[in-house]
Amino acid sequence: MEDITYISVNNWFESRDYPPTENFIKWLSDDTNQTFQNDEWAKENKLCIYYGIIDMSHNYTISASREWVEKNCPELLTDKEYTYELGGNEYKNKYSDFVYHPKEGKTEPDCDRFNMPFRKYCEENFGSKYYETNYWDDDDDDDDNEESEKENIE
Repeated sequence: MEDITYISVNNWFESRDYPPTENFIKWLSDDTNQTFQNDEWAKENKLCIYYGIIDMSHNYTISASREWVEKNCPELLTDKEYTYELGGNEYKNKYSDFVYHPKEGKTEPDCDRFNMPFRKYCEENFGSKYYETNYWDDDDDDDDNEESEKENIE
């Protein structure tokens, strides 16, 4: 069985939500053309990706071969720390913070910090697929009330 690495990144803030490396900056910095949403690119790279919307950002769970990670983002396989500033405060992160591990007896992690699952790593799943996060749909009744309120205002 191939050694698989499970990665979760979000395009909101460099360093906090994705590693400050040349490749991740290239893959995530263009808000209108996110590399991880490109199905053909994901297939060519043999990646299994889910992407979805969290608030105003794009979130990704990526199942990749260790070989691909070693070639394209080897820092994720280390505990090396980096420092970044956000809102006038200084923070530390580890590159490995973006890697998720399966629980004992499982083949892939259940989900990332936003409750987005990881796709099983297999040839049939190579590519990038939209995943409905239901981030705003915590309570369907609230949505119905919001529609009623809009109608009353108009």
